[in-house]
Amino acid sequence: MKKKVLTTTIATGLMAAGVLTTQNPASAKADTVPTGDNATSTNEVATQKSDAKTIAQDNVNTAQTNLDKAKADTQSASDSLQQAKANETTAQKAVDEQANKVSEAQNNVDKAQADVTTAQNELTAAQENAKNATEANIQAAKDNVAIQEQNVATAQDQAKQANDAVTEQTNKVADAQKAVNDAQNNTSAAQTDVNTAQKTVDDAKAAMDPANVQATVDAANKAEAQVNQDKQNVATAQNNLDNAKAADATRQTNIDNAQKAVNTAQANVDFSTKQAQEMKDQFNKYQGIKDAAQKEVDGLNDKLSNVNTITISDVEAYKKAFNDWYTGSKRGENWTEEDKNFLNDFMNSNTYKGNAADKNITVDINHLTADQIKELSLFSADLLNQVRNQLGLPKVIVTEGSLKLAKDVTDNYVSDNWDKFDHDVDGISRAAAENGLLSGGNFYEDAIFSSDFSEASTMDDLKSILYTGIVTMIGGSGDEMLHAAGLLGVDFGDDISTGKEQYFSAGTSMFPIKEDQMWITKMGHFFNVSKDYIRDSAKFSTTEVPGTSTEDLVTQLNTAKAKLASATDALNKAKDADTQAQQILAKNKVELTTAQDNLTKAQNVPVQTEIAQKALTDVQNKLAADTKINEDAQAKKEAALGDEAAKQKVLDQANANLVTAQKALTDAQNKQKEAENTLSAEKSKLASLQQVANEKEQAVKDAQATLDDAKNKLEALENAPLLVKAAEDKLAAAQKILDPLENTLVSENAKLSALKQDLADAQAAVDQAQKNYDEKSAIQTKAQTDLDNAKKVLQAIYDREALEAQIAAQEKAREEAEKKAAEEKAQAEKNGYHVDGNKVVDENGNQVSNWTVKNGQIIDNKGKVVSGLTINKAGAVVNKAGQQINSKNVVDNLQAKRTQAPVAPVVQAKVAGKTFVSTVVVPEKAKENALPQTGEKENKVTLVGAILVGLGSLVGLFGLGRKKEY
Repeated sequence: MKKKVLTTTIATGLMAAGVLTTQNPASAKADTVPTGDNATSTNEVATQKSDAKTIAQDNVNTAQTNLDKAKADTQSASDSLQQAKANETTAQKAVDEQANKVSEAQNNVDKAQADVTTAQNELTAAQENAKNATEANIQAAKDNVAIQEQNVATAQDQAKQANDAVTEQTNKVADAQKAVNDAQNNTSAAQTDVNTAQKTVDDAKAAMDPANVQATVDAANKAEAQVNQDKQNVATAQNNLDNAKAADATRQTNIDNAQKAVNTAQANVDFSTKQAQEMKDQFNKYQGIKDAAQKEVDGLNDKLSNVNTITISDVEAYKKAFNDWYTGSKRGENWTEEDKNFLNDFMNSNTYKGNAADKNITVDINHLTADQIKELSLFSADLLNQVRNQLGLPKVIVTEGSLKLAKDVTDNYVSDNWDKFDHDVDGISRAAAENGLLSGGNFYEDAIFSSDFSEASTMDDLKSILYTGIVTMIGGSGDEMLHAAGLLGVDFGDDISTGKEQYFSAGTSMFPIKEDQMWITKMGHFFNVSKDYIRDSAKFSTTEVPGTSTEDLVTQLNTAKAKLASATDALNKAKDADTQAQQILAKNKVELTTAQDNLTKAQNVPVQTEIAQKALTDVQNKLAADTKINEDAQAKKEAALGDEAAKQKVLDQANANLVTAQKALTDAQNKQKEAENTLSAEKSKLASLQQVANEKEQAVKDAQATLDDAKNKLEALENAPLLVKAAEDKLAAAQKILDPLENTLVSENAKLSALKQDLADAQAAVDQAQKNYDEKSAIQTKAQTDLDNAKKVLQAIYDREALEAQIAAQEKAREEAEKKAAEEKAQAEKNGYHVDGNKVVDENGNQVSNWTVKNGQIIDNKGKVVSGLTINKAGAVVNKAGQQINSKNVVDNLQAKRTQAPVAPVVQAKVAGKTFVSTVVVPEKAKENALPQTGEKENKVTLVGAILVGLGSLVGLFGLGRKKEY
């Protein structure tokens, strides 16, 4: 009690001086330990002084540590605040960028949706057409085509009649125009006659003048000579007219023949144009069908190119390696180097293909959704069935019950906090019982382990683990084929040619292993359920889960290729027909051009009859006029040479002729007016007939359009299945484009939501960081004050304490330490394994075989450091828990392990660049009414081997035993 009082007095004195102290808890505890009654007062005082100094120094150290930590915390808080603000800015930018991506994704979906809607409407129309494609409707459509063809023929006949009427009326208009022209000529001639008669009168009056007799005689002679010349000219013009008529007849024949050739060529062009268009439409239709088939083939090829496959290069070599492992007194003893090399090549040649889409799908490996378990199970089942198919074994089937088993087992791993490289047999058994299956052990699960340093996982990561697991286990990882037998459904020791159908699924889980650092270990689970393991069918659904396997894709691809071949053949035929139709059309167009050129040439030949006729008429009219002139001239001559009575008679006759000519002029003018009226009427009638002809031509076009529509409907009915298929392919293609776009939109929206949450979290983090910074700054200020106070206390103790007392205290401490070390060494030699020079001896002083000590470490007979054991300061051999080992606890641990499951050496296999661990565990002895466990027979172990087995920590991270059961 005196010691406690003195300590309290010192502390009280220091507090009275205004210095706050923080007593070291360890020192305080030591101070309160009662001392023996024989302790001297001097020793107590020395101890108290030493303890006070230690306390003060600890307080300074603690205060300095607290200040350093406070400064670091403040700086860290400042850094965190700045980082939080930077994160907030980054998060805001990410939200803005993602919002743009969402907008773009929405636009893409809208466009693709519009294409799907159009394709759906076309499919609906095609399906409706297919419903109507009955024999009766097809026959009715054929009858309608025949009717419309007749309507076209009738319309063409009517149009021809109307055009013929136009042609006839055009000729009448031409005749009327000629009549007008003739009347105009007659009027002009009559006017000339009037002018001539007037001149005759004037000449007759002049002839009555005696001075004009000789001129009259000369005029009469000249007039007679002109008449004679006119008669010769008329004969020549008549001959020219006869020749012109013959030439124009030939011209018209040539025009008629050329026109007929043009009409025939035009008809051929019209027909071949229609045929060429029909062939072009047919070609385009089959091109669309072929393109759709090609897209389907390309899509399936793309899918298959991204499908992960497992290939056995030599099935017989694999079967040999499998069977060799089971033969002999000990499994694996007949395994040849050839077997091992083949299996090694098998594992190295089958590698996982990464999937870009799966890499963007993050997953919670310990809490997979039902859809994710389904996807992983179908993925794994497809891989396993590829192998089974190559080996001629029955397939595995993914069922609703097997999926539930996978989820329940992985959930039990999580709920059991499983953290061992081994099976959670209890969790597996509970899940089996809950699902109506045989329980009481692990009859279902194989597992593959992958060590990683990251908890983040994607769907691609999980598929990689599962792929590698199947390849590794099928390939005899760990120098055994028990995994392969389980996955292939082959009973232990049976020939690999036997196998059974099983219900299959896959799952995953993750757990940490703590050694020198944290390891994140991912586990892939495979579950095989034999039909005879089902105890309660009501709890285990055998309903198959639908999915598309690689074999299904290959079948679909073969079907699609057959469709493509058929479509290509039809397209080639359509292309040939189109090419032929285009060639015929081109040929007919050339012939039409030639015919049109010939017609133009024939029409360009000048018409000669009209000119010749006009020339004849002109000379005839001149002859007639000159004859009258001559008659008048002769009468004037006779009168000039006669008496006055005769001259008067000539004048009277001239006046009478003038009256007659004037009357003829009036008649000609009236006839010209009538001809002009007739021409106007004929032109009006021609316009009316032309309107009718135009209407008839339009009727032909309308009838042709109706016929084309009827033919299209008939063709649609006759090709209804093809049109439906083409529409379905188009819709499927459009939907295929839409689906990933919708998924992208959902994904982008999800990312946007996540980024918005990240932004909210970042904003909250800024607030929290600011608050934390303020708190840390206050703590730093207080820590500085505490350090200053603690230093004052320590300085006070150093000033009061004499150097001799310090030396005495230190000497005493040294002596006590040496004494304690001697006691600990003696105790270590007594209690168990300890070091004697460079040897390791037990508690009885016997040397431990195969162990030596070098540089403070225990070395085995192979020159390697024994893992898991260290030598403490007392020279004792201790395990990682700090416990000294001895002969007894080694034997006890060994016995305890033997009653559980002996551990075999760890085997590591490298597949696809990663290290995977698989161990062989000797199974428990089969219990009554339970299926047999598998594994190797128990091996004898040396004393060192027994120690290694007994000390689980010696195995290290990859040395934990794992029991494998099927």
